[in-house]
Amino acid sequence: MRFVRESDMKATRPGPDRFTDGVWEAEALEGVRPDGLRAQRFSYEPQARSGWHTHEGEQALYVVSGRGVVVRWGETGGTPIGPGDWVHVEPGEKHWHGAAADDTLVHLAVTASGKTHWHGPVSDEEYRAGLG
Repeated sequence: MRFVRESDMKATRPGPDRFTDGVWEAEALEGVRPDGLRAQRFSYEPQARSGWHTHEGEQALYVVSGRGVVVRWGETGGTPIGPGDWVHVEPGEKHWHGAAADDTLVHLAVTASGKTHWHGPVSDEEYRAGLG
């Protein structure tokens, strides 16, 4: 068993190959097995977002605060998310998530197993379309 204290979590800026500027990532649970469970907390400034990506395993997002959007590949608009909302992402489901244009977003991401694959940035046009 392992305990992770908030005071031990250090936020860093993820690389531009994964997220836009204005995103902070804090590792909560590092995988202890090659395909094990892992968890992070992400904090987004307004308009900040992830790139397009897929997960080999399931992922759950839990919104702690703020407002944002999750967009699945092929959708004409995204689904708004806010405090207390959960999002279940199926393995292989191409998507992105980010903050609303006028609000911050903080969410927890718990990924069951496997790797995350990155498929390029979300353009400003795709971002605006995702907001609906």
